[in-house]
Amino acid sequence: MPLKASVSLLVLMCVCCVEECVCFPNGSVAFSCGNMMPVHPPYAPSTSSPPFTLSTSSATYRPGGVITVTVEVVNNSSTELQGFLLQARSREGQALLWPVGKFTNINSTLITALHCKNMENSTVSQASGAKRKKVQLNWEAPSNSNYRDIYFSATLVQDYTTFWVQLNSSSLRLDTSGNSAAGVVSSSALIFINLLGLSAYC
Repeated sequence: MPLKASVSLLVLMCVCCVEECVCFPNGSVAFSCGNMMPVHPPYAPSTSSPPFTLSTSSATYRPGGVITVTVEVVNNSSTELQGFLLQARSREGQALLWPVGKFTNINSTLITALHCKNMENSTVSQASGAKRKKVQLNWEAPSNSNYRDIYFSATLVQDYTTFWVQLNSSSLRLDTSGNSAAGVVSSSALIFINLLGLSAYC
């Protein structure tokens, strides 16, 4: 085989191998936990309006509560979702670049769970390169209320050359009304017990 042809073939093989290695169709992209940037050289994130939506089942959340998160193709679009990276983030201080909470009831044949910042199931991605129109996941909020308002952030991949980084949902406000109500009940119960105690001495 001529030298020029051999070099061309070698370059082509290298390009194919690089694309296969950096695309990570199985979702093992923990190195992208912070910036959520896929490694798809030489392509950069798209600046066009994404043909996907990112929504939540509620505009508020409670500590320890569960929210349903949905990523889906916009109506009447023929586009399909080939890959994604999804996590919840806090708008408070240093937590901005790191996930909070965890995803639950994960179907491991469809979804890969990642332990970003050593937090179990704090981020999820696709388990294969199979295309789909919709992804729906359950997210469990942290048991404490330190994170205040949170939002979901996603990197969405249409194909190797076309992807969007850090598509964000609307903010979810922390709802502490349940805890406050519990506090009122506890206080009322304590007053009632004290009154019973006093009556015993009458």
